[in-house]
Amino acid sequence: MTRNEILSIRSLQNRNERQQASRFVVEGVKGLIELGESDMEVVRIYCVDSMVKHIPPSLSVHAEVISPKEMSRISSLKTPPGLLATVAIPNFSASAILASSASQNNLHPLPFVLVADRVADPGNLGTLIRTADWFGMRGVFLTPGSTDPWSPKCVQASMGSIFRVPVTEMQPEDSELITSQKHYALDMQGNDYTLVKWKPGLIWVGSESHGIKTETNSMQFEKVHIPSRGGAESLNAGVAGSIVCSEIARVWGLN
Repeated sequence: MTRNEILSIRSLQNRNERQQASRFVVEGVKGLIELGESDMEVVRIYCVDSMVKHIPPSLSVHAEVISPKEMSRISSLKTPPGLLATVAIPNFSASAILASSASQNNLHPLPFVLVADRVADPGNLGTLIRTADWFGMRGVFLTPGSTDPWSPKCVQASMGSIFRVPVTEMQPEDSELITSQKHYALDMQGNDYTLVKWKPGLIWVGSESHGIKTETNSMQFEKVHIPSRGGAESLNAGVAGSIVCSEIARVWGLN
């Protein structure tokens, strides 16, 4: 590998560089397997000799064998797994995801979209994406100020779900369309989530510390609360979103 190639791949650990290059990194055997079963566009796969056998046949054309030393220089992990792929960031629009919510969809049958509102922790966002995948939600929207879904930590936390679930940041031009949807917001002052009449719409999940922070004066929210039976002060975004999605799947007969 040339020095420029190594620097180019390492630069993808930075959010701005990922956005400019429209590339992100996937590492490890499980990630490569999930990637091979998706529609994602693989740019290049780098592997050490002993890991060639783990590359899915459908992706072998993209593979290049490199030395362990080179792998350690391009990996973001302390113990590199020996497999690393660079992948094109897909371009999803909120309008397309909402349009799919109005149609029959066998892979994502629940006509709901999770909204991660300024969720800063990549582990929580990865969990929300994984939850959306598990329960068949149509996609995940991000508000400005949220962590990058294509960061190595978030990709790892999603456990491959980010390859299947459409994820996009909401744009100003989407505001009219998004405002017209039904909106639910997880809020300590809301109604018991088991008593809500869940209709197709957007489920807003904020951070554990701040809740919903995006200015939403033009939206009408139905506030939803998960009652506490113990002494914990709060639930993190990933856990709270998972509980609500499970209830929605139950109500809609998909759980």
